[in-house]
Amino acid sequence: MTVRLLLGLAQIPLTLALFSSCASHPSVSSPVPQPALHDTSFTSFDGDRFPYHKWLPTNGRSPQTVVIGFHGIAGASSDLSTLGEHLQEHLPGVAVYAPDLRGQGNDPITSRKGDIRHAHDWYRDIYTFTRLVHEQHPGSRTVWCGESMGSLIALHATASAIQSSKTLPCDALILSSPITHVHDDFPKWKQTALRWGAFLFPKLKISLEALSGEDEVRVIKDVVHQDQVATNSYHVSAFTLRLLFTLGTMIETLPAQAGKLDLPVLLLHGGHDIFSKAQDVEDFASRFPPTAKVQRTFYPESYHLLFYDHQREKVLADITRWLRKIKGP
Repeated sequence: MTVRLLLGLAQIPLTLALFSSCASHPSVSSPVPQPALHDTSFTSFDGDRFPYHKWLPTNGRSPQTVVIGFHGIAGASSDLSTLGEHLQEHLPGVAVYAPDLRGQGNDPITSRKGDIRHAHDWYRDIYTFTRLVHEQHPGSRTVWCGESMGSLIALHATASAIQSSKTLPCDALILSSPITHVHDDFPKWKQTALRWGAFLFPKLKISLEALSGEDEVRVIKDVVHQDQVATNSYHVSAFTLRLLFTLGTMIETLPAQAGKLDLPVLLLHGGHDIFSKAQDVEDFASRFPPTAKVQRTFYPESYHLLFYDHQREKVLADITRWLRKIKGP
């Protein structure tokens, strides 16, 4: 976030916030559709419908393990295709499902793209999707796999379920490139400005580049992130202040949440990850309970998007071996 942006925030009339809080006229509401899994989309807890992708065993057998993947910011369910296709070929007893996340580029509600009302909306979406998928494959074990922002959502949703219902929503976690710490070089004034901006103007949108001050971000070797994502049909160019503040809060509280999770965890991260330093991820791994089976796999030459980076075959092979190793339900 630049100084120019801060001045712009100060000049926006506070009456906008007042207008946005005015009560709407009462209307007759229609019945909310019940959660359901359709062929290429699912109806979530609130009746909203989101796309998803799936990669089923090619032998036609019922899977023993279902991996449910959650994409990163400005991503889509199709980002899990590399993992889904690899496991189809190398682990015939595994199915992969991936929903498009609320507020991202394939959200059918256009006005909600780049926004999230509350993190618990993400949690309730993936609880609902997981339950619907499990009804399709009863008796299978469930592994949540999050990439970047998706790893934040997966871990927080797991901890939230334990706190509220004392149950685990999945049997194991794969966390690819988790963002475990707010960089020390991210100025305090920016953090303060984002916090106040999220409170005063929650739906005001800014780009990630404006927030970070970086003109070029490399998440894959030899590829500039801004150039690559702009070609995606689901590209989101800017995000609301409340979504960015929500993610910042999730990052800051991630280590504390890890201490609640006693289940197998595979941590994957690269040495050139612009968002997470190797030491931060190593420290994060130590926050899980001693009884948790945590495996941290480090790729010194890799960048942020491990499933698409130059060492992806090694990453996918490591995931395959880990899935074979962990015990079933």
